[in-house]
Amino acid sequence: MRQCETRPMNELVTTWLTVREAAAYSKCATKTLYRAIQQGALKAARVGGRRKIVLKREWIDAYLEASAEAPATTIRLVQRAA
Repeated sequence: MRQCETRPMNELVTTWLTVREAAAYSKCATKTLYRAIQQGALKAARVGGRRKIVLKREWIDAYLEASAEAPATTIRLVQRAA
């Protein structure tokens, strides 16, 4: 007979995140995520009609990658000999 591994509830990894959990995961404000969802920049699913919004980590990562700014170009300072 096989033994099943048991884990406490807080250690379970869920596929779906609430907007608050997604904000903590992405280190963004919830308002930023709601705005991105409304603008169509961030994919989300509604559960129970209009009330609950859930997101997948992959969708959050894709949004962050797409909205990341390009690294600033390095400016090389050259000193002129006096």
